[in-house]
Amino acid sequence: MAFDERYSSTSFTTDPGNFFDLPFAGIATFMKARLCPSLDDLRPGDADVAVLGFPYDLGTSARSGARMAPRAVRDASTVYADGLRGLYDPVLDEMFLDEGQIIVDCGDVDVGPCGSDQAFRNLEAAVRKVLDIGAMPVVIGGDHATPIPIFRALDRFSDLCVVQVDAHLDWTDSYGEFRESHSSPMRRASEMPHITSMVQFGLRGLGSSGPTAFADARQWGSVLVPAPQVHRDGAEAACSLIPQAPCYYITVDIDGLDPSICPGTGSPQPGGLLYDQVREIIRAVAARGPIVGFDVCEVSPPYDWANQTSLYAAQLILDAICFATKGMASR
Repeated sequence: MAFDERYSSTSFTTDPGNFFDLPFAGIATFMKARLCPSLDDLRPGDADVAVLGFPYDLGTSARSGARMAPRAVRDASTVYADGLRGLYDPVLDEMFLDEGQIIVDCGDVDVGPCGSDQAFRNLEAAVRKVLDIGAMPVVIGGDHATPIPIFRALDRFSDLCVVQVDAHLDWTDSYGEFRESHSSPMRRASEMPHITSMVQFGLRGLGSSGPTAFADARQWGSVLVPAPQVHRDGAEAACSLIPQAPCYYITVDIDGLDPSICPGTGSPQPGGLLYDQVREIIRAVAARGPIVGFDVCEVSPPYDWANQTSLYAAQLILDAICFATKGMASR
């Protein structure tokens, strides 16, 4: 494998023509992609995808630990480092990331030890900078309050559909005075005029939201797709329910997947979606229109086993990047 500094600069070699860059060597950026120390250094054309970590879990109402996810998911992702130079999918019989697409890792957004205001402002500003250079932001949360400032940064898109994978509805208006918890991102999204449609896959679990929240979501126009419906009808039928829109944002709460495969999360619910189903949802979204951003949230490494949840999160991010950038060279 030849060395190419456009893709990876996290390992040193004296023999660029025989460069291994193995997963356990170098700095654990996402997929061992090139590290960008400062967002201010990015210019249009420097990247197609920019990865950000948001190590924040102050919006968690149950088990914390999602602040550790960006580091764990990055570490897990190093097993896919070879994919920076092209990946063959034997199931789809397609090549991905083989058109010169560039992924950069821009490190973590700074968060404080208490309070969300500054952390949210930092994340919103970081996403805006990524969008300004024409790259797709990919954010590793953090708890599921993470999408709230991201949604604000997407206001340049006037007709945006949000696709959510989650066990929970996330339409809680507030916990007392707190309106920006991991239970409220979709309620907050519904209040933003540039977000005009949404579909929510994987819903289940007793007590995750009350009837008023579900009635509000339906009245607003959200398409609600419970996990049993996906299991019964299949992923293809479920994907047919995705609204047509000019562009899409995807947010994945890892508890949308079944805890048998993703145990490392703060609010696990039995009966969840399987990896192949979520992958098909992401692929179906990309087939409908451009994906302008993606996040994975609620990975909680303290509750994980053998880094399994982090591996699934890294794989879903890679899937989103592959599907979103396919055919980029011809656009």
